[in-house]
Amino acid sequence: MALDPAQERPHTSDVPGFSDGVTFAFADPAANVQGTVRLGVADGTASGLIFVFADGAPVIAQAEGAVALDPVPDDYADVRAAGIAQTTVTPLREWRLTVESTAGTLDLTFVADGPAFAIGPDHDAAERLGMEGYEQPCRVRGTVRLTPPDGAPRELRVDGLGGRGHQWGAPDWSRLTLSRTVQGWFGDVAFHVSSVRPADARSHADEVAWSQVARSPALVAGPEEDGEPGPETATAPEAVEAPEPRISTTTGHDGRHGLATVELWESDEGPVWTATGEAIAGTTLSVGEMRLDMAFFRWRLQGLEGVGRYDILRKAAPPQG
Repeated sequence: MALDPAQERPHTSDVPGFSDGVTFAFADPAANVQGTVRLGVADGTASGLIFVFADGAPVIAQAEGAVALDPVPDDYADVRAAGIAQTTVTPLREWRLTVESTAGTLDLTFVADGPAFAIGPDHDAAERLGMEGYEQPCRVRGTVRLTPPDGAPRELRVDGLGGRGHQWGAPDWSRLTLSRTVQGWFGDVAFHVSSVRPADARSHADEVAWSQVARSPALVAGPEEDGEPGPETATAPEAVEAPEPRISTTTGHDGRHGLATVELWESDEGPVWTATGEAIAGTTLSVGEMRLDMAFFRWRLQGLEGVGRYDILRKAAPPQG
């Protein structure tokens, strides 16, 4: 799916359950800070969610929903909820994100530093979930200021990696039991996996998935035999599909995911990209009738060290009576 700057706008539809949202995620290993910020539009209202971790613990948590929009604006710069403001500096290239909360503030710049991962409505995973959209790996810089009610103010300078995603559609959760979003950011390499589990599926193996890897062709082709760089080394990074991702996840006694391995095959002959990681921060949220397990991971891939996120959204178990 080719991206168009017009896709930056909030999408609207009369289809029941239709929503549109932008998600910013970032992680800086040096500052030991990670965060997810989501701003969404649905049924003529706006909603926002902020979750920031520092030193492995939640430090900012704020949410707001049902903020009336009349009409729904054509630009996310005019959408406000939960103290979140997003400004597009350059469409599909650079954004400024600011957050005001009772526990602190964010002032971050996201600059796309690789090709976008885009999934259109014709892909099986998009059709099953009822969503389409795109994700863009980013370099993230700025400031997180913490003002805890029971502690001293603290300022964290962020110079890390992350991503900005934009999704829209009308998920039909009568046909599904969970969805996964797994991302890894390594600077020169990034990956994205989206998968959904149909209601009649039993395990990971039965999930419908879509995944891509962003990398320079030089990382695959390597130098020519005479030691001089091949022509591929001058080619811009590209996003290539990995048709059948393999995800292995280890969960703890609380049901949260703590370890994971992701294998991404570009073809039956390879190359294969294998990432192993462990959670460094996370939490569980109740979102209506859904349970969201969000986690930030430290990843290792082909000798590279990176960061990323691994979120699982599932139907909440019914209360025991």
